[in-house]
Amino acid sequence: MNQISPMDHFSAHDGGIEMRVGMSPFKMRHDLAGNPLFSLEAMADLASELPRDKVDYNLANLPVDVSGKHVPFNGMSAANTIKEIETCGSWIVLKGMEHVPAYNVLLDELIDELAHLSGVSTSAFDNRVALGFVTSPGGVTPYHLDSEHNFLLQMSGKKTITILPHQATTTAEDTEISPAKSRYIQYQPGFAPLEQTFELSAGDAVCVPFNDPHYVKNGDAVSVSMGITFHDLETWQRRKVATVNHMLRRIGLPQERAGTQHGKDQMKAAAYDALNTVVDPIRNNKKARQFVKRHVLRGAAATP
Repeated sequence: MNQISPMDHFSAHDGGIEMRVGMSPFKMRHDLAGNPLFSLEAMADLASELPRDKVDYNLANLPVDVSGKHVPFNGMSAANTIKEIETCGSWIVLKGMEHVPAYNVLLDELIDELAHLSGVSTSAFDNRVALGFVTSPGGVTPYHLDSEHNFLLQMSGKKTITILPHQATTTAEDTEISPAKSRYIQYQPGFAPLEQTFELSAGDAVCVPFNDPHYVKNGDAVSVSMGITFHDLETWQRRKVATVNHMLRRIGLPQERAGTQHGKDQMKAAAYDALNTVVDPIRNNKKARQFVKRHVLRGAAATP
């Protein structure tokens, strides 16, 4: 176990934490509010520099449930969306920030600290990703889930995030993973008693557990947030299985949820690893990624 205490960015959580599937969400504090890396200027510059397939954005005047519906594009460039975010009624996510050195250093500091608080080696939390979210006043991020451990750090502005347990899904397909399907899932009124709502201001952070559905409503000012995601061995295994499950569903073989059939899950994870030897060269090549998204997936969008 790593015995070196990392830089302290988090505070105000009683004792340690335990990152596991089925855990409950919780709130913390962080010391990054006002960090210049998350100014609107820095976000606009980053939007211009990132590959186009690493930036998703749309209009944000949306209902909580948009499952099966078209989410309208705002007709602007990514950089201009951020520059005009106060009035353009939009939401934008910048993905792949971990490939930018300054953000990668910060990401590692944050996740190393979470590992320390969890009492595990820093190497136990792998597949680390950093995301930037910029949202217009009153914007809504509809009901969806993320198949990784997820912390949302509020940098400026205010928002409300409502989190439900992983059981608050309609079908097994909701938890399956594919770049060809949206992560937006159906919200049902009967889920309301399961909701936990967290008010976030600058300096607040919330843990959104693996596969817990949630939706976000922005306050009356522009909001900038950082998302940090990572996996441990169990969640990475489940992600592999969820990916294979959706591939099988598309050929007429619907599957049980990941985590319910241990023996079959092991075989599916092995199949995923074998397929990945083919997919990885495409994933790591910008032109190949864009070709697949344009001609194979037909522009399907995923929302972190």
